[in-house]
Amino acid sequence: MNRYDKDMMHNRELISDAKKQLHRADLRYKKGDKGAKKTMIHDRELIYDAGKEIERIDNQKHCILKHMGGNKH
Repeated sequence: MNRYDKDMMHNRELISDAKKQLHRADLRYKKGDKGAKKTMIHDRELIYDAGKEIERIDNQKHCILKHMGGNKH
């Protein structure tokens, strides 16, 4: 597995963890914990940032493969 695939896997794990935390914070917020809203906002930002990083890595990977003369996945 190359560096790009490892980075993408790491970012996907971050998204998965942030979604779990977001769900738990949402449940706490619905029960009346107003501090959970800050956690929810932070988790949404983590999900967004990790998604953008995956997109950047994917574009970088495809650019390198294009210059190498193939479209290998």
